[in-house]
Amino acid sequence: MVLLATSVVYFHALGTAPAYIGGDEARFATGAWSLATTGRDLAGNRLPLFFHMPETLASGDGGARWYQPLLFYAMAVGFRIAPFTEQSARMPSVVIGILDVFLIYGAACRVLGDRRPAILAALLLAFSPAHMIFSRQALDYVWPVPFALAWLWCLTASLQTGSRWLAFAAGAILGVGFYSYIASWVTMPLLLLLTWIAQRRAAANAAPQIIAATLGFVCPVLVAAVWLGFHPEMWRDTIGRYNVYDARHLSMLQGLKAAFARNDLFARVSVYWDYFNPAYLFFAGGSNLTMATRKVGVFLLPLSAFLICGLKECWRRKSSAMGIIVLGGLAVAPVPATLLGERYAIQRELVVLPFATLIATLGAVFLLRHQLRAVRLAGVFLLLTVPVQFAYFCQDYFNDYRIRSAYWFDPVNFRGVAEHLIAASSKSGAPIYLSEDLDDVAARWRFYLVKHQRPDLLQRTSLFAAANLDVRSVTPGSLLVLYPNDPRIPALLGPEKCTVEASINDIAGARSAIILQRAPAVQEARPQSAGSQ
Repeated sequence: MVLLATSVVYFHALGTAPAYIGGDEARFATGAWSLATTGRDLAGNRLPLFFHMPETLASGDGGARWYQPLLFYAMAVGFRIAPFTEQSARMPSVVIGILDVFLIYGAACRVLGDRRPAILAALLLAFSPAHMIFSRQALDYVWPVPFALAWLWCLTASLQTGSRWLAFAAGAILGVGFYSYIASWVTMPLLLLLTWIAQRRAAANAAPQIIAATLGFVCPVLVAAVWLGFHPEMWRDTIGRYNVYDARHLSMLQGLKAAFARNDLFARVSVYWDYFNPAYLFFAGGSNLTMATRKVGVFLLPLSAFLICGLKECWRRKSSAMGIIVLGGLAVAPVPATLLGERYAIQRELVVLPFATLIATLGAVFLLRHQLRAVRLAGVFLLLTVPVQFAYFCQDYFNDYRIRSAYWFDPVNFRGVAEHLIAASSKSGAPIYLSEDLDDVAARWRFYLVKHQRPDLLQRTSLFAAANLDVRSVTPGSLLVLYPNDPRIPALLGPEKCTVEASINDIAGARSAIILQRAPAVQEARPQSAGSQ
C-alpha cells in the first residue's frame, strides 16, 4: 500500500510539474536518446563510460561538462519503450524514488529488527519533500540513494550473519554507486570507510570481511581509474568546473594540499555546520526553487522532534556497529558540498535522506513506546501531522509552485519558443538564429527538435552574440530569438532590418522571449527598355 500510494503521487502530472524541462534535464534526455537510437553519445563515442556533453549546437564540441553514466543508460532503456517526451525522460528517476521506498523498508527491517517501524520508515521517506522533488526530475541527484540503502542492507546482513559474500556485495554496491552522481566520488569512499569501522567493531577478526568489502568496491572503481588514464581531460575539466583546484597547473597532490589549505578550514567547517541548520532542514529546504518549494524544508516539520529523540537513541547505541553506520552516514552526507564550499545545496547531499529517516523512525518508536502516556500521545499527534503537512506540500507543489519555479527551470519558456519556430520554419524554410544569452539554449533546442522529430532544423540553426551581430549578414526572412529585455533589440528593429514576428509568454503570462524576423530582400526595379516604352 505504501508503494502504491507513493507511485500514484510521484507519477502524477509528471510531464507538467515541474512546468518546464531544465537545462541539465535536456542534456540527459538528448544524450540518452542518441544512445538509444545509435548506441553512441552525441560526440559519437560508442557506449561511453562517462558522457562528454556539447555546449553548442555542434555535437563534437564537448566543452567542460562530463556526466556520470547510470542515468543515461537507464533513460536510453526507457526511450526504447516510450516516446521521447518530458514525462518519459523523468520516468527513470521516479522509478528510483519508488525503489528507495522499498529499499528503506528492507534496510529498516535489518537495522531496527521490526517490520512495523520499517513501514513507518518507508512512509517517512516517501513523505520527504526533497525526495519527491528530486525523484520527479530527469537528473541524477537522487541516484546515489538506492545504492546507499542497498549497501546498508547488505552490510547489516553481513554483520549479523558473518557472510563474506554479503560484505563483498556491500562494497560492490558502493563501487557501482560511484557512477551514479559526481558527489558519489566522495560519498562512496567515505561509506566504505564506515564499512571498515563497523566491521572492526562487530567482530574481533574482521580482516576477511574488510578485505571482501574492499575488493568489492575496488573492482568497479578500477574501471574508472583505467579510463581516466586514457582520458585525463575528464579529470581536468571536472576539477576545473567545480573550482576544486587548478588541475591544469597543479598535480593531484598539490591540488589537494591547496584545497585543504589552513585558511579555508574554518570556512569549510562553517559550511558543513549549515547543513544541520534547522531553518534549512525543516522550513526552507534548498537554496533555489528548482531544489525546494521554500514552503517546507528538506524534511517535514514533525521530523524535527523525531530526529532529536532518534539522535539521543543512536548516541546511546554509538558503540554498536549499527549506531556507527547510521550516525556516520548522517555525518558523511554533507561532505561533498562542504568541499565545494556550497551552502544549502541539498542536491549534493541527498544520501542524508535514508540515514535521517532511519534516525527519525527510531525517535518516533521511542515516543510511541514511552512509559508516559502523555509522551505517547505527543508521538501520535506528531505522527498524524506528517500526512497533513505532506498534503499541504503536494497542494502547493502541483499548483502555485509550478508557477513560482517556472523561471528557475527555464526563463525562456523554450517549449513555447520551439513550437513556434518549428511551425514557422516548416512553412517558410527560414534559417533560425538563437541568442547565446538564452539559458542552456543549445541543449533545450536539441531536446525539442528530437521531441517533435525535426532534427533537420539543427542544420538551419545558428547561435549569435547579440552585441556583435551585424544584421546585414543575416539571411533575409530568418527568425531571431532573444530575451525580451535584450538591450540590442532596438538596434535590430527597422524597415530594412527586423520586425517583431512573435512574443512568447511564460506560464505566469509574462514575456519570456521575443522572435524577430529579418526583413525580406528588397528587389530593385528593373529599368524599362526603349522598345517597351
